[in-house]
Amino acid sequence: MKIIMQDPWGIRGLGVYDYSLCDALYKKNKNLTLITNWYYEYDKLSNFKVEKIFFKYSEKLKVGLFRKIIRGLEYCFNMFNLLKKYSKESPDIIHIQWLLFYQFDYFWLRILRYRLRRKNTKIVLTAHNVLPHINGYKYKNILEKIYSQVDGIIVHSEVLREQMIRIFGEEGNDWSICVIPHGANGKLLEKVNKDILNDYIKKIKSFKAEGYNFLFAGTIHKNKGLDILLKAWKEHINRYPKDKLFIIGKPSYNMSDELEIIKKYHSSIISSLEYKSDEELLAYYLECDFVVLPYREASQSGVLLTALSLGKPVIVTKVGALPEVVNIVKGGYIVEPNNPKHLYLAINKVSEITRDKLIKWNEDIKYKTNKYFSWDNIAKLTYNFYKELFI
Repeated sequence: MKIIMQDPWGIRGLGVYDYSLCDALYKKNKNLTLITNWYYEYDKLSNFKVEKIFFKYSEKLKVGLFRKIIRGLEYCFNMFNLLKKYSKESPDIIHIQWLLFYQFDYFWLRILRYRLRRKNTKIVLTAHNVLPHINGYKYKNILEKIYSQVDGIIVHSEVLREQMIRIFGEEGNDWSICVIPHGANGKLLEKVNKDILNDYIKKIKSFKAEGYNFLFAGTIHKNKGLDILLKAWKEHINRYPKDKLFIIGKPSYNMSDELEIIKKYHSSIISSLEYKSDEELLAYYLECDFVVLPYREASQSGVLLTALSLGKPVIVTKVGALPEVVNIVKGGYIVEPNNPKHLYLAINKVSEITRDKLIKWNEDIKYKTNKYFSWDNIAKLTYNFYKELFI
């Protein structure tokens, strides 16, 4: 079976996702190519074929209108080139991870369908988010058209499958929906430079808390709820002054209010608001005691699976598939979203856990996560879904 995996983003956490999935799929099917971002970092580790074509110029530009224009032009140019490639090569499976410009993507899919009309190529789309987290219903109509052009849709949980059916309906649609979990990002440990990792660990140990260390990690969007966490933290630190909060990630919005709180409570909050290398980010995961995801909205989370794969208990909000994952591995506490008081009480509760009990919990979480959410298991489910589309 000739498989093309297409992901225009393919850097940082998404690059780890692509590498992990393709590496596991390659064990089942050697004819596999990943087409991805020009700055995909894991090609030297990848046994499968990698073609880096997207965003060669715009990826390194400063965020703004000019970058957005160049990025759009690059994307359209690269996607039109893929039409020629797919028409010529006739892959069995084209598996698309992300589509970035919906109006254009719909017409691109229609052209692709027309060009492949005499072929038996199946198009699969992973709907990481059934709707975008910001103004999601604004895109309902165009996404319905996009979904109508694919043969199979993968979602990461039963909750998301139910959401897909509730929003878009099931009758009259030709596509099949398959639930395949997001894999646990344990691959991060395999690919990092261990010497650099150890240097960062030593650095973090120098300012760790006497009590427990909490981590908020990843690109900081408004829907991630950092403001809610900071409101809870102000109350928590009055009761547990030996704890610390690490805030690690690059903001995508003006965080003036959040920065005031971070500055005021600088003795208990360590922040580094920029993109991190895999080694530095992993060091923070390894050295923290708990990971907090106070999200307003989410479908699934790579941060969540990374934390659990390393055995770190989490506090998550009751959004998307997050509670489903936590319940499967019994990996933490679930609170209502947009509720600083509930979050404050959960943080207090985990701060009461003894070190001995925490160590045992770490071991249980790591074992269950890497068993249930292993990439080999995810690849098996994905490959079986591909085959079902030809029946």
